[in-house]
Amino acid sequence: MTSTNPAIELKDIRKSYGAAVAIDGVSLTVERGVFLTLLGPSGCGKSTLLRSIGGFVEPDSGKILVDGRDITHEPAFRRPVNMVFQDYALFPHMSVRRNIGFGCEMKNLDRAAIERRCDELLELIRLPQLGERMPDELSGGQRQRVALARALAPDPVSLLLDEPLGALDLKLRQEMQNELKAVQKRTGKTFVFVTHDQEEAMSMSDLVAVMNRGRIEQIASPREIYSRPATAFVAGFIGAANMLDAEVEGVDGDGIVLDIGGSRFRLPSSRLTSGRALRAGDAATVVIRPEQLAAGGRGQEQSLELQGRLEDVTFLGGRAHIRFVTATGQMILAEAPPSMADNVGDTVSFICGSNEMVVLAVDQK
Repeated sequence: MTSTNPAIELKDIRKSYGAAVAIDGVSLTVERGVFLTLLGPSGCGKSTLLRSIGGFVEPDSGKILVDGRDITHEPAFRRPVNMVFQDYALFPHMSVRRNIGFGCEMKNLDRAAIERRCDELLELIRLPQLGERMPDELSGGQRQRVALARALAPDPVSLLLDEPLGALDLKLRQEMQNELKAVQKRTGKTFVFVTHDQEEAMSMSDLVAVMNRGRIEQIASPREIYSRPATAFVAGFIGAANMLDAEVEGVDGDGIVLDIGGSRFRLPSSRLTSGRALRAGDAATVVIRPEQLAAGGRGQEQSLELQGRLEDVTFLGGRAHIRFVTATGQMILAEAPPSMADNVGDTVSFICGSNEMVVLAVDQK
């Protein structure tokens, strides 16, 4: 019978090293079959959190449950999860097949069952002819696949992947991103993946948890994280963003009236993503992505117009990045067609529709 428990539950996990707080009260539920990525800058606590689930770090407080079972204080080898490391950690004296079958041997499966499992996983990672090779006879991508198969072999509830693609070159890394996602979909396993690479997280994940200073600032789908960031940190960390200072002039049920650099502008209340209600007189931040700015003159009534002095044009093939400075001194980044050939010093104008931007309470920074 299939379990109805979440794959992983974290309840108020805390971990400090002396005065340095690594995990600051993280609670999280990961449903079965989900590809979740823990994303954030170095030192944000993502690897410490992953290693707490794997049994390599003992939290100071809180609970860790896997498939409904409290494993907070169980040793790593007894937990129904497996870890895939950046350095692969394959046994150099064992063949590919023996590496894959090692976890099954530890579970005392019979030899025939182990052989069947190895055959199945060699097919899954598309290396059926390489079972007798040694790890040093494989390429980096092949070793990564074998490490993945070895972790899957004992049929864990979840796989924990700690920046497993970090040692690969760019082209191979991109290939392995597709490979990992395909394996996750075929097996239906819960993957918890750690990376600091935003593009990697956005392209592979069902859900992304953005971490900062030991806390999860937002957990949502990649699309939601990008288009409706809940905090200024998330908006600035995920992709490029223009952040405009604003003051709330008034709020009604359907809209927020803002003063943005001297311009009065009304946004739908649905564009407030920071969770805290705004009141007249509050400071706020308006977030606009570069591609949401359209070159041209004045737009419709529901569009915000930004004008300024052109500072720089960077051509990027099918598009150009435009940097200009408004009269209030705000540097703005926009995307434009490569045919836009204004000269530095020219006045340029861009517009953004009210449904293309989001508003954050300023205390969310």
